[in-house]
Amino acid sequence: MEIAIIDSMKLNQNANDFSLQFWVSGGEMTTSDAPALFSLIDAQDSIKLALFRDRGSSNRITWTTNSISNNEVIDDEYNNKLDWSDPDMFYLISLLFSDNQGIKGYFNDEIFLNIPDNIEAGDAKLMIGARINDALTIRDHFWYGYIDEIRLWNTLLADSTIKFQYEHPDKLGDYYRQTYEDSLIGLWRFNLSEPIFTIVDESEHGNDGIIYTLDDNYSIELSEKGVQ
Repeated sequence: MEIAIIDSMKLNQNANDFSLQFWVSGGEMTTSDAPALFSLIDAQDSIKLALFRDRGSSNRITWTTNSISNNEVIDDEYNNKLDWSDPDMFYLISLLFSDNQGIKGYFNDEIFLNIPDNIEAGDAKLMIGARINDALTIRDHFWYGYIDEIRLWNTLLADSTIKFQYEHPDKLGDYYRQTYEDSLIGLWRFNLSEPIFTIVDESEHGNDGIIYTLDDNYSIELSEKGVQ
């Protein structure tokens, strides 16, 4: 799913902090590529930030920042052990990134990634479920699994907020706060009765997503699976 260039989704010129969240599960893979949950690739085709399911392990997450890759095993120290092979198990993945405050990643409500790397993702387009550049000359690492909801915030979410969201999947926050709710600049729920090309942004900021398929070897599957 193609959304928009990061700079075009800022609430104001100085809003350079973002939190990207997914309720997501994995499933059976029929590829040797590591499926990508999302990618941000700039105009020079450099990967600014991307998150992958490890192709060789069902309990490992791989990420790329500024074209350098690394990985992490999500083991028993976390509340729910990661198992990408189980399509019925949904996880809350949260990525907090900034052009001057580094990157944090949360598996459910636990930090699995905390690095000082700064990224300038302003001219990068947000692509969901694949590694794709704006010119569509790079199109690979397609996601195998289910995505129940995607949220994009124009702020860095607090640990307490992420913990609340993990414990209450149907709520965005513990109470209404004007500045907090206004910073939600993208909400894509995928509550569909049939496949469509445009996924409406329910945050009302107009950042609708467009779903593309390549050929008969790729498909979009709707399901009643989802986080409970």
